[in-house]
Amino acid sequence: MGFLEEIVASTRAVVDRTTYLSSLPAAPPHRPARLSAAVRAAGGRGALLVEFKRASPGAADPHLPAYTVEEFVGRAEPGGVAGYSCLATESRFEGSVRDVAALAAATPRPVLFKDFVVDPRQIEAAARAGAAAVLLIARLETEGWTRVPIAELARDAHRRGLEVLLEFHEKTELSRVGHVAADMYGVNVRDLDSLRMEPEVAAATLRAANGRRPLLGLSGVASAEDARRFWSAGVDGILVGSAVARASDPARFLAGLRRPAGGTA
Repeated sequence: MGFLEEIVASTRAVVDRTTYLSSLPAAPPHRPARLSAAVRAAGGRGALLVEFKRASPGAADPHLPAYTVEEFVGRAEPGGVAGYSCLATESRFEGSVRDVAALAAATPRPVLFKDFVVDPRQIEAAARAGAAAVLLIARLETEGWTRVPIAELARDAHRRGLEVLLEFHEKTELSRVGHVAADMYGVNVRDLDSLRMEPEVAAATLRAANGRRPLLGLSGVASAEDARRFWSAGVDGILVGSAVARASDPARFLAGLRRPAGGTA
């Protein structure tokens, strides 16, 4: 069993629990800002989305420094954050829907609900947690692992006031889920099954997806050089995860990832 199949199986088990939604309010206390607007507002310097997660199973050392949500936001915020992402995946990532709700309560910036979304209950969880957007992964449908079509998950998200970030890895996925109504698009450098970084595959997908906007580079940003590769590919923003948690000075690290003034990489 590959990593992705394992994660999907464990995620389904979590979502099927009768207690899955019990820690969440019936509705969030306020309507969050739109993530797509925050990305566009960053303009030529590019948007930085910073991810809160407790573990990174694709890394040589999957354990990340332990910060509370509030501590994490306080450390990252001075770096010029456009929005946040939060792992809700329990297996291997040690996340939860409670983390998403805590992050949404800790910042006025929009939060992305990041999980291996296969079931409408996860869309409900994202909305009730106060997220602004939900990640939908094209490969989960192309592999036949979503319980309903991904287009239906996207429609449900929109009905609940959530935006949709549609993620691709291989360029063949673009045509296979091109009918899905999304507000943002992202290309993940990491193959979610092998957990290998595949920059050449991602580069080809970014070229094929360049007409879709806003376009985000997802994963694999551990240095300014990694960020420059994404900026050179024409993305509007990048998502940064483990490297922020590990940085001794997150604000300085994030500032070094920005697209150079003038919009050139």
